[in-house]
Amino acid sequence: MSLMKNKLFKIPLLAVLCAILIQSCSSTKFVPDGEYLLANASVKSDKKVIPTYEIETYIKQKPNYKTFSIFKLPLFIYNLSGSDTTKWVNRTLRNAGDPPVLYDSTLMHQTIIDLKQIMTNKGYLNAEITPTVDLNKKKAKIVYNIKAGDPYRISEYNIDVNDSIISNPIFLLRKYNKQPDAESANIKYTMDTILRHNTLVRPGTPFDLDMLDKERERISSVFRRTGYYAFNKEYVGFEADTTIGNNKVSLDLNLYPFLLRSLNGQEVETPHHRYIVKEVELYIDYNPLEDGDISQYKESEVYERNGYKIKYGPRGEYIKPHIILNNCYIVPGAFFDENMTTLTYSALSQLQILKNVNISYTEFWENDSTKLRCTITCVPDKKQGISDEVEVTNSGGYIGVGAGLGYLHRNVFRGSELFNIKIQGAYEAITPNFASFSENYFEIGGETSLTFPRFMFPFLKKDFRRQIHASTQFNTSYSFQRRPGFFTRTVLSTGIKYIWQDRRMSLNRHSFDLIDISYVHLPKDQLNQKFYNELSAAAQQYSFNDHFIMSSGYTFSRSNVASPTRRNKPIYSLRASIESAGNVLALAAALTDAKKDAYGSKQIFGTNYAQYVRGIVDYSKTYQVDEKNSIAWHIGGGLAFPYGNNQQIPIQKRFFSGGANSVRGWAIRELGPGSYYFQDTNEEGRVKERDNFYFHSGDIRLDGSIEYRSKLFWILELGAFLDAGNIWTIKEYEKQERGMFKFNKFYKEIAVSWGLGIRLDFEFVLIRLDRGWKAYDPSGDPSTTNWPIKDPFKFKSNGAWHIAVGYPF
Repeated sequence: MSLMKNKLFKIPLLAVLCAILIQSCSSTKFVPDGEYLLANASVKSDKKVIPTYEIETYIKQKPNYKTFSIFKLPLFIYNLSGSDTTKWVNRTLRNAGDPPVLYDSTLMHQTIIDLKQIMTNKGYLNAEITPTVDLNKKKAKIVYNIKAGDPYRISEYNIDVNDSIISNPIFLLRKYNKQPDAESANIKYTMDTILRHNTLVRPGTPFDLDMLDKERERISSVFRRTGYYAFNKEYVGFEADTTIGNNKVSLDLNLYPFLLRSLNGQEVETPHHRYIVKEVELYIDYNPLEDGDISQYKESEVYERNGYKIKYGPRGEYIKPHIILNNCYIVPGAFFDENMTTLTYSALSQLQILKNVNISYTEFWENDSTKLRCTITCVPDKKQGISDEVEVTNSGGYIGVGAGLGYLHRNVFRGSELFNIKIQGAYEAITPNFASFSENYFEIGGETSLTFPRFMFPFLKKDFRRQIHASTQFNTSYSFQRRPGFFTRTVLSTGIKYIWQDRRMSLNRHSFDLIDISYVHLPKDQLNQKFYNELSAAAQQYSFNDHFIMSSGYTFSRSNVASPTRRNKPIYSLRASIESAGNVLALAAALTDAKKDAYGSKQIFGTNYAQYVRGIVDYSKTYQVDEKNSIAWHIGGGLAFPYGNNQQIPIQKRFFSGGANSVRGWAIRELGPGSYYFQDTNEEGRVKERDNFYFHSGDIRLDGSIEYRSKLFWILELGAFLDAGNIWTIKEYEKQERGMFKFNKFYKEIAVSWGLGIRLDFEFVLIRLDRGWKAYDPSGDPSTTNWPIKDPFKFKSNGAWHIAVGYPF
């Protein structure tokens, strides 16, 4: 019987292999006679000058892409169609697939020109591009061979700037001489030293035109930060002498004078002038689509102060003037500074009630000096909004649904304060009868928050407040959770949080929980006694009795997803947090001389309180292989250590493994800790007790994943992944034997799983269905094998299904 099952399983596997073979044989089905299918196009270079994934973007004609970089599934789907396009099936297959890419020799020659230019830009002036074209059986394979040669290098860098090109250069020099650092305290800055300061051009480096262009932008920024509004990189030029031999380049920097067009149309060379911002006008209720030209704007109120004019529209003074001015860094009467413009744009854009911020300048002459009139326009966002969400989950094979309804107000006190309130509920079927409300999991709750767009903390200087983009959040939440057969629990939480970003380092985000207080209540009459009695004494005391958690914590995160300078670089994300709880309550207990109970714990108001320190670090990175394929990996870990008033961490602060965002071969809360396994019978073979989620929790977490993502067609995407990880306890806890972390064996207890997934990418949301299979099982259960991957036909019992929203990392 088992042999028959194995044979039956091999049938679909053979069918898949046959399909791939058919695809490879029939890929030229719709290639006309005399034409060639572009089967492959690649670049080979004798020197790694540019990363492969970047240089291949310059290939003008690319072949049909490969799913998982293995086989051309979209082309295969297209080739399944028949020649009669009047049939619905044929049209559907063609729309879903990709037509064959036919070899075009003109695009090949254009690619050669572009690759030659790229190598020249990187300093390889003598690079040779030789294509190899293989035309065989209606297929074309192209290899662009690059013989880079030796790069040209900068041997000397000369700067000779005529002072007449810059009017009042003393102002620029003063800016740099004003606050010299310790090492340069005795150095007198000249125009030459200023332009060399932090320069990207250094003797011995390759003659890279891209680098020179960045240097032009850097020098332009130096001037635009010191008042020279009209200065741009077009006024910075380089003259290169490549004839001195030995692949050396002599480089000269030139600054060109400002070109002023006279009344007769002629261009006259004049010095670059500094510009003073005379006034700043802010139109806080301006919509160009509705209001037309700015000159037609009808203000209802005008607020003036120190050269600022805030002009309100039909909504009146819907946002307080000082909120606007606190987020405006452009100062009337000061010289133009490009940085202040950028900071103002960033600060105003981050006010919840404003959107589509625009900043422009108008030049004019006054008393023989150049002046600027700054105009800032803002379109107000909707003051109020309603949000809703629906979620379907799959946890350990149990189907659940969740829903939420939220209300938000973006301008509660006319200071762009964000008020948020949300009601949410969830229902999860753990019995075959989905409609049996009393036997299934149920949760309902609500949360509310009020966020102020500023740092609400005493003793902070105004300059510090303006250097960072900060917000202060007050939040409160309540949750009722019913777990039939286990417990009923209510959780009431409240806290104060600070969130901020350095305006000049916007990739970094900081979050500081000044205080977070949670009260967890578990009614004794709704606590299942059988479940409770199966727990260890420590678990009963610290996780399933009423308790307080009073904590403070800090979280640092950094991501380049929205960075304007990322270009073709990989996407990365880093998140690290530290949390400490119970220290203030421990001090209060000591001052009140609270007595210890039988477990050595003190109480506040007759209730236990948790005391621990907990830290987490997670890092992920995504590489774009080509337009439709990417590779992402993640590594992370966590440590929670109980001390003082606790012998164990409360259950809601312990770590779990398995599930949609962890080791996907196991259901959530099913893996670990360590080599622990649940033994449900005693020596006589009788059932002793049942397994439950608490046994599969720990104090240490380590996990890592690598995932290949391949876009298919329409909204479909495929994924293939490999996960590894586990959890451990820091001590040998009762009823979690073999779960303790030990340096000499933890690496043997890292579980491994592999799997495949289908994703639906709707742009605004991604729905994911993953199936993971166990490859290595570290549990010491003698009834199972450590290597389930050796039994490939037990797919049903050696894995788990996961439904989730968004990528796992």
